[in-house]
Amino acid sequence: MSEYESLAKNVIKKTLKVKPKENVIIECWNHGLPIAAEFVYQLRAAGAHPMLLFEDEPTAWRSVTTLPKSKLGRVGSHEWKAIDEADAYVFVPGPADISKIREVGSEKWGAFTGYNSDWYKRAKKNRLRGARIALGYATQQRADSYGFDLDAWRAMLLDASSVDLSEILRAGRKVQSALSKKGRLEISAPNGTRFSCDLVGRGAGIEDGVVSEEDLDKGENVANIPAGEVYVIPDETSAQGTIVFDRPIAYLGRWIRGISLAFDNGKLAKWSATENADLIQRDWDGAKGEPGRERLAYLDIGVNPRGRQGFLQDVIAAGNVYVAVGNNDEVGGKNNSDFFLGSSLTGATVTVNGKPVVKDGALAA
Repeated sequence: MSEYESLAKNVIKKTLKVKPKENVIIECWNHGLPIAAEFVYQLRAAGAHPMLLFEDEPTAWRSVTTLPKSKLGRVGSHEWKAIDEADAYVFVPGPADISKIREVGSEKWGAFTGYNSDWYKRAKKNRLRGARIALGYATQQRADSYGFDLDAWRAMLLDASSVDLSEILRAGRKVQSALSKKGRLEISAPNGTRFSCDLVGRGAGIEDGVVSEEDLDKGENVANIPAGEVYVIPDETSAQGTIVFDRPIAYLGRWIRGISLAFDNGKLAKWSATENADLIQRDWDGAKGEPGRERLAYLDIGVNPRGRQGFLQDVIAAGNVYVAVGNNDEVGGKNNSDFFLGSSLTGATVTVNGKPVVKDGALAA
């Protein structure tokens, strides 16, 4: 039995609900080939038609390093036609060595991945059901860069991916209901966090690990596996107070630590970081569309009971609180600022109109 059998079956049957004779593309890099191979087998066993799309990492870096930008990120009509004919898509992400992006430069890497926006447009138009397998991020190179125990990271991801999706949905619906109400949301933590903002009745979204017809109607056609998040866009002009994040931000193999945000009258009046603040400063200085960079983007609460903080997937851990500023168009907002900054709080308490949603880092009963 492959260690990926349960993961593959869960995604095929519950996330994507693949039917016999459906066309499914599986995309991976070198390190993700064993995962992709299990998907190919299980799709065949389910009577579907799998096709493997492979990106060789050494060739990718050679291309980015030696070829002009005009020859990178180009997709042929044959690949677009495959997307048009596919019913579902499984993506095992790469590359394995994320730090190399710093070596080749953001412009060349951006050119290499420049087809992304077109891919997502086509996928939404075609109602392609997709799954992004976070286990692909757990590589030795990334673990070494961030100081993770690779085996522990992989074990957490496999465990969190095996949760019964109905269990995530049950926990998520309760949080979703609270965040969809009108009222004042407050976040507090022993580290000095005292923050509040207004909820204005915008429906909260839930990442429950299932791509439903309703999701496709809204253009939300790619599920992250493991899943387990509830998110909402508050009144972007209502933020007040201070957030002191106790989890760092991963940035191309480096950590940005000690981040705090101070809001006044709905604007981000001040931010700071104790390590690698220059990485934020560069994005802040280059951002266009003020006051977009100064506005609250969205809030996110984790609801996966087997997700654990301390890796790159803090957001899914039940009781994790994530706050972001700047761009929020990926979650349905209208702020298209070039700036985005978000991180996590552990051990926080969240209330809506005084009623606890998260208490001391755990989902309220």
